[in-house]
Amino acid sequence: MFSKLTLLGCFAFTCVFALEVSVQGRSPILQVGALTYAQTPEQISEYARVAYQIEQIRRRNYAQAKRILGGNVPEDVCTQPNIPNAVKGICDDFSQQAAKIIERSALTPAQFNDITRRRDRDPNLQRQIQQEIMRLQKAN
Repeated sequence: MFSKLTLLGCFAFTCVFALEVSVQGRSPILQVGALTYAQTPEQISEYARVAYQIEQIRRRNYAQAKRILGGNVPEDVCTQPNIPNAVKGICDDFSQQAAKIIERSALTPAQFNDITRRRDRDPNLQRQIQQEIMRLQKAN
């Protein structure tokens, strides 16, 4: 369904991370310098919900990769050229699951990417997202 999904980073405590997504058959949805979207409280809440769900999958997959690799998982394991096929499969599975979560969300991939980029340079937005994720963690 999605042709490109790249893990850009993750804050383990807050479960906030970034995905750059583009839809199959299209050029990347957001380019550098592209028009940004205004984020509503609902969009921030949805972003946090999606990030939280994907982070749960990432943690499970990380634990699997850690077992396979004997406890030593490089930070950028999915981009390593000589990883075992089982770990490649875990990376592919994560990408597919994350893409499906974003696809089912109330955000477009462009909105998700835009919030991610803004979060990286806006401490207030980052704080809002962290607070929402903490609320979600307490609810679960």
